[in-house]
Amino acid sequence: MDIKQLFDQEPDSPLYIAVNRVRVKNDPNLMRMMKQASSKMCLATALTPGFKGFDLMKQLGVCPMGTRWDAATDMGSALSHIWIDQITYWDSWEAHENFHETFEDIVVETCARCGDVLLEGPEEPIYRVVASNLPTLVSLNQWMQKQAAGESKHYFIDSGKTVTVMARHKVRSGKEAEFEKSEIATMEMLRETNGMVGYQILKRIGLSTLGSGHATVASLMEDMKDSSGSKLKRTAEVWEGYTLPAEYLVMVEWESLSAAEGGMPHVNVKPDLLFTHGTGVLDNCLHLPSVQIADSMFREQTYRDILNGNKK
Repeated sequence: MDIKQLFDQEPDSPLYIAVNRVRVKNDPNLMRMMKQASSKMCLATALTPGFKGFDLMKQLGVCPMGTRWDAATDMGSALSHIWIDQITYWDSWEAHENFHETFEDIVVETCARCGDVLLEGPEEPIYRVVASNLPTLVSLNQWMQKQAAGESKHYFIDSGKTVTVMARHKVRSGKEAEFEKSEIATMEMLRETNGMVGYQILKRIGLSTLGSGHATVASLMEDMKDSSGSKLKRTAEVWEGYTLPAEYLVMVEWESLSAAEGGMPHVNVKPDLLFTHGTGVLDNCLHLPSVQIADSMFREQTYRDILNGNKK
């Protein structure tokens, strides 16, 4: 079976996710710079049919699990460069590609403004949602109103200090179903831990070449001669970025950094979790997951309502 056949067999998902990753200089003015540079691009994204929300995350540190002894959850003052993950949610991967083909001149202009702090990237893999249990964040007053109306099930009080543990896994061929089942079970048990907000389990299904800053030479030359009507063209189809072994991104949100520090290690020390996560997740990985911790710079939460079935 070739990659195209595997791509075509991927089940439908309520949402598809593009994660545009760049590694940039750890500049104290980064937040201001990102807002100034991305305002026009955010508007263009919101105007694209099929767009369902976003979350812009910056790296805080690295989770010190798996014998990574020098890692720390908060390395904000120690890291010279940090990862920025611009996460956008779509009702189809085609909608995401349509955004790039329609507004790529705005994307290029925005990225150019950040060139002097860029070290690596951009790279933009595309994921589908395998499973999620991620409540919408609201204020205390909003939550109390929803509770009084009996509608608080899919909502969580926003602490204003939430962080997300982002774990990347490479899974042995043929073990994807077992991995997914065990990871879902692990996450549901971990939800009993104090301070956990929710989770998403994502499987990579491809790569956006335009989102990764890559276009055909011919379209680049045409755009240089006359950008008024020309479009940059991607060098490959999304499905060509489907990987073997399969890649998964597991995102676990916590009320605070201290909650993540105290709760995430339960997957390795709490007996029920250990024997589920160890045998069903870690034993099916080719190497230990790469785990970083990030916090949100700003977000639009429509995607959470859709994942919870509250909105289409």
